[in-house]
Amino acid sequence: MLTAILHGKAGRVEIDGHQLSWRTLFRKREDLLTSVLFGRMPYLSDSVHDAFLRALLGNAYAGDLGQLSDIQFWPRLSDSESEGRRYVEPDVLIEYPHHRLLIEVKPPFGGMQTSRQWRAEVQALHRQNDEPKQIIFLALGRNHPKWRNSADKLEREFSSIGLRVVCLDWPELLRRLGLIRDLADSRDERVFQDWFEAFRLFGMVSDTMPFSDLLPLCNEGESFRKQLELVQSWTAIAKIPTPSASTQDWAALLPITQFLEKEDLVQWT
Repeated sequence: MLTAILHGKAGRVEIDGHQLSWRTLFRKREDLLTSVLFGRMPYLSDSVHDAFLRALLGNAYAGDLGQLSDIQFWPRLSDSESEGRRYVEPDVLIEYPHHRLLIEVKPPFGGMQTSRQWRAEVQALHRQNDEPKQIIFLALGRNHPKWRNSADKLEREFSSIGLRVVCLDWPELLRRLGLIRDLADSRDERVFQDWFEAFRLFGMVSDTMPFSDLLPLCNEGESFRKQLELVQSWTAIAKIPTPSASTQDWAALLPITQFLEKEDLVQWT
């Protein structure tokens, strides 16, 4: 489905009388981002799976998890403490031999993570935790700058079960994924491609490498020099004075618009 969306072949869907492209709908639905990111985990090689866990949780918590045994999306966990609500629905629950990884995802825009939601989800999972497994809670995206205070408080409340809370935001995750991508074999690389295409649909980009990282490439031979010459010629053309907006040849820009959907075009006033 993601491939069809990326290539404009997914068609349109009607919601509340409005026709929306799947590309537009994807950007509006955090659940689709969640499913792409975590739904690809079972397809990773063991080494990259372990590296991905380290990117999510850090070395201290990821090292002991072992082999993934099950993954559930949006499980309904009974919530008997909240008035007017019978269950909570965290985004992902991943089972390991001796741990349960509970994940709440917030997209790069919209609502923030809240300690109240964290507590409700941890409490609900603890109540039906029929196996003596340690719970690790991951809050991915839109964390408050002082999240550590809330995490410490929750860990103290559930110290009897050894709860651990990890908070991670999207820019840092993208940076870490970029660092481990060199470990990917051909199968893993297809997963990385899907991940980063999904990130682009949500307007996220990886950090730009510092110029110091570019310098060693200057010794990579003829191919790099040709690419550098192309960039130099392009920037030289950009310095040539252009006609005013009233005489601009708009026909030259038409090929660009073919890559954009109608909903993506900016309306100029």
